[in-house]
Parts: sequence; C-alpha cells; structure tokens
Amino acid sequence: MTNWITEVEDNDYVSRRASGIIANKMAAQSISDVGFRKLHYPRIYSAKLREVGKEARQEYLEALLNCVLPGDTVIVQYPLWTNNTEFELEFINYLKSERQAKIVALVWDIVSWLQDNRERDYTGDASLWMLNKYDLVISANPKMAKRLQKEGGVTSPMIPMYLSDFVYSGPLAQKHFKKEIYYVATGIDPAMIEEYPSNLPINFIGPNNMVKDFPDYVRLLGPMDSNDIPHQLDGGFGLLYYPQNGGYKGMHRYGEFNNPMKLSLYLASGLPVITLSNTAHAKWIKERGVGLVIDKLSDLDQAINAVSEEDYYKMLENIKPWQRAVSTGFFAKGAAVEAVRFVNLGFKDYLITQEEK
Repeated sequence: MTNWITEVEDNDYVSRRASGIIANKMAAQSISDVGFRKLHYPRIYSAKLREVGKEARQEYLEALLNCVLPGDTVIVQYPLWTNNTEFELEFINYLKSERQAKIVALVWDIVSWLQDNRERDYTGDASLWMLNKYDLVISANPKMAKRLQKEGGVTSPMIPMYLSDFVYSGPLAQKHFKKEIYYVATGIDPAMIEEYPSNLPINFIGPNNMVKDFPDYVRLLGPMDSNDIPHQLDGGFGLLYYPQNGGYKGMHRYGEFNNPMKLSLYLASGLPVITLSNTAHAKWIKERGVGLVIDKLSDLDQAINAVSEEDYYKMLENIKPWQRAVSTGFFAKGAAVEAVRFVNLGFKDYLITQEEK
C-alpha cells in the first residue's frame, strides 16, 4: 500500500506569494519526507473545468489518479483551490469509488467561513458537507474542530494539526528589542491601517494596490517572496490580526479558529507574536511565553510598553524549539503519520472526542 499527499501546481508568482499555495507545497514536501508520494495536479480554475465538461474532467481524473491503487491512503489538501464544487466532488468520489482508496482531508481553509460571518446554518455549504465524504479530517486545531462539528455538521472523525508549519532553512536576522510591529499580508488592506490603534511603528510586508495616504508610523516594505521574509524580521513583534472590515467579510471571526500562516512565519523567523485572547492559539502563546495576548487591538500599546528588555529576550529563547519545529515541517509530518495510523490501524491516540469538542 502506498501513502499519497496531494500537491497543487500553480504559476511561479502565485507559488511564492499566495499563502494557501505556499502552505500546500510546504506540507507536501514535509509529508513526502516521511515516506509519502506526491500526487501532483495543476491548478485548473472553475471556468475552465465547466468549459471542458464532465467527460473531459473524468478523463483528466483517470490520467491523474490511476497511480492510486486499492487500499492506498490519499491525504487531500483541502480545498483543492479549483473553486469548483462539482469537480472537487468528482475528485473525492473517483478516489473512493474507482480507486478504492482511503481518503483524508488536510483542512487549510473553509471557504464559506472566509466569506461569511453570519450566524446561520452552514451544514448545506459544499465546503463543509463535502468533508463528510472523507474517512478522516485533519482540522487546524481543536477549536476549529469544534466549529466544524457544531456549525458545519461535520461528523467525520477528526485529529488536530495544532500548528501549521513554515518550512525554512535560510538565514535569520539577529533580533533586537524594539517596540514596533511587523505585519505580513498578501495585500495591504486599508481597513487594517484604519483599525490599527497605535503610533508604534508598524512594518507592512505585502503588495499595496489600495492605500495612498497613510501615517508616518506606517512603513510599507513592499511585496516579498515568502522565503525572503524571515531574514528581514529583526526584532519587535509579529501581529496576528484580521481587520473587522476587511475585504473578506468572514475573515475577522475566522481568525478565531484558523492556523494563520502569519503565526507560522513569525515563529520560523524567531519573532514573538501578538494575538487576541479569543484565538485558537492564545492560551498556548501565553503558557509557552512566545508572545503577548491582548483582549482587543486597542490594548496593543499597553501590552508592548509593559515588556522589558529582559522579558523580550526570554521570549526569544522560548521560541527556539517551536522555531525548529515549524521550520522543519514537524506538525504536517506528525499529522500525516497519525492519519495513517488511524485509517489503517485504528489507532485513536489523537482523535478528538465529542467531550473535547
């Protein structure tokens, strides 16, 4: 039996800048390092998939997936980033019915929750009910698993990843104690600048296509390839925050449940982080002493001003083992191995029980 991990192929620019594709490729490489084979597929967008029709899509699936044999295990990085429900369902059904494989969803994002922050029944949304097609779901963390079950109607067994990885082996900047912020984004959102409550310097990394006027404490460092960022972060704190009035309506609330790529990048860079107290990682960050936890963004100044130089360098020491972990793909590797143990051997060591939910 062979264990597989899917990997989406996009153009070079997207692969170096888009967090979802970066996470996908990093996880595929890490998981392949523990004996999985990569199952590559080119990213095909919804319009093209509709245009070619069902028969052509079926031929494509046969060409792509005929290497999978009965009894194999396939970890599908979810979503597939095609934005086409019909094709993603065909993909899942082909693996289960035609190839008779065991399938595991490694969940990166729930599209419905990114786009919608309303209190409503999400169980009919494709991005959620499709998870019930899988033999196992790897959720971002236990808090996300609880929401998947209660609001999304997901009944498949679940294990958590806990943290995402940011695989990196390049140079790192020496960290200095300074009272300023780094914020990495795929685009500079005007809402983020508007909601930022402090006069402490904030360094934005990402493309700016929307902001013309900004205060002098806002520094735009421009877009960077993901692997060029860690050695730029030379001190201060990395901020984990999604603006309430940002481009994606559900993103602020979604930030309570997801594994932010920002968090993984900051940790891989050796940078202390700042998060809100309602997020999935707030308790861990506080207990491990790897950053600051605040109740609301307006508490930012008070929290940073309370940190002494001694406190800051202690945080840098506390981060080191977690820096090594995320930089080497520890969490993706662990989740993949536990997934195989569950679907093939029935081990339930890390299975999230109803009581935990």
